[in-house]
Amino acid sequence: MKSTTNVLTSLIVLIVGILMIVWHSRVDILSWIVMAVGIMLIVPGLYSLISALVRRGSRDNDHSAPTSTIVASIGALVLGVWMVVNPEFFVGVLAFIFGGLLILFGVFHILVVGVWSRPFVLPWYFYILPVLMIVAGIVILCSNVRTLNDAVVLITGISFVASSVCSIMEYVATRPPRLKEPTDTGV
Repeated sequence: MKSTTNVLTSLIVLIVGILMIVWHSRVDILSWIVMAVGIMLIVPGLYSLISALVRRGSRDNDHSAPTSTIVASIGALVLGVWMVVNPEFFVGVLAFIFGGLLILFGVFHILVVGVWSRPFVLPWYFYILPVLMIVAGIVILCSNVRTLNDAVVLITGISFVASSVCSIMEYVATRPPRLKEPTDTGV
């Protein structure tokens, strides 16, 4: 199950990376991503708030919603609406998150190749893409996001594709081949 989840995650990251590469030159792509994240906060926040208020309003007090659930739901709603209404405020934060993710992906893949893939010894070229992802993350963190909107999205998209390709290569390289059992001919 764990390896299936890792492959599915790699495929999702690959799709997101390809979409970022294809749409990198669109005007305000980072603003659209911020608004999508805002909507992803609004929907569960609204659902959680409604279900908490319904539980609180029911006659059965054993299942009453704690106040913390209501406060967290309202916080998610407010933050989500803010991100949808004023995405430019969050664009710089999103670029820093992308840069940080690239650095974390690179470090993660270096750990997978160097330590966690044991007893398999993977070739040296498995380290190239993770190191390039770390460099790309550092470049994004050190750049002015407002002027490099498409470059940040393009670099992040390429790095996401590279990360998913690394994950799939590591998955394939660390799976022992399934050999057929020798048949006993009885001779």
